[in-house]
Amino acid sequence: MTPDPQLLTRLRDIHAPADPHWWPPAPGWWLLALLALIAFGLLLRYLPPLVRRWRRRRRLLSALRAIEREHHSGASATAVAGAVSQLLRHAALERFAEARAAGLHGSDWIAFLESRDRIRGRFAALHEALTVAPYQRPQVLVDCAPLLQAARGWLRAVL
Repeated sequence: MTPDPQLLTRLRDIHAPADPHWWPPAPGWWLLALLALIAFGLLLRYLPPLVRRWRRRRRLLSALRAIEREHHSGASATAVAGAVSQLLRHAALERFAEARAAGLHGSDWIAFLESRDRIRGRFAALHEALTVAPYQRPQVLVDCAPLLQAARGWLRAVL
């Protein structure tokens, strides 16, 4: 077989195909965009309530630390007990708005605190310190350290 000279002139060198277009993207990119949109939607849905909760918790715990500083600086025990009781009531009203915590007093108030707490019996021994001591004379002795510790534990557990 003899080579045809005309066929040899029609041969060209090997060349690469054209680059692919950037649009439309491959299906994997569409899936990735869809997952990013879903993640962004979930972030917008669940992050603001979490941030509000973290801010409320930080604000109320810093208020409790201020009450502790007042206690260590020599404030009366009845004033400290009253401030702790008021702070717990304020936290309960913010966190459990549907519950009627504002009108509770005495054993009902302690039962409300216990029902929302993970640790049972935290306020059982502090019944008098929360319900009676804030309304007594400033000379009455109240052990505020366990009350402050119980309030801190309740705030951390509930908020």
